[in-house]
Amino acid sequence: MSTAWIFRVVAVSVCAGTLLAACGSSTISSASPTPSASTTTTGVNPALKVAMVPSDLPASAAGFTQTGDGLLGSTPSTDARIFASPDSTTKVEIDVAVDTSASAASSDYTAFKSAAAIQVPTQTRTSSPAVGSRADEYVGTSSGGQSVVALAFVEGSVICVVTAQSSIGPVDPVLVEAIATAQVSKIRSAGL
Repeated sequence: MSTAWIFRVVAVSVCAGTLLAACGSSTISSASPTPSASTTTTGVNPALKVAMVPSDLPASAAGFTQTGDGLLGSTPSTDARIFASPDSTTKVEIDVAVDTSASAASSDYTAFKSAAAIQVPTQTRTSSPAVGSRADEYVGTSSGGQSVVALAFVEGSVICVVTAQSSIGPVDPVLVEAIATAQVSKIRSAGL
């Protein structure tokens, strides 16, 4: 089974509890996705080189705390982290998958883009922000009527989906784009 095939399956059909990009759910849970993102069966998980921590988040996400961490659908070379605003009304999930090469990531991006679009079943706006080498953003509401912004991008050999959801008002796409831009910087710094 090739890594590219695994990424396609994860991005499109595997549902691992609270993971957004992997299962197409419209809610972000504060529970930990899947235990033990720190290692894989072959050693250290390369996604941990670029996994965001609260101090990596931009100033617009100041005060957000990490509330979940795990593998993306139990797949090696991935990480899924959930962050919450100080009042827990806005939650952000950052799903990262390190592919075998930049060309493989570019090829596999379509499945992750589709997974991001599923997070926003009622779309009011779509765009292609200048994030990474290719990005697609979806703005609208979840099936439960909550404001959601999902942004998928590819940078080097890494594919990422950043999804934010608010229980009290609109999610500002600028916040999601700032988080994604910070993630791109971390990917570039890691040389992935």
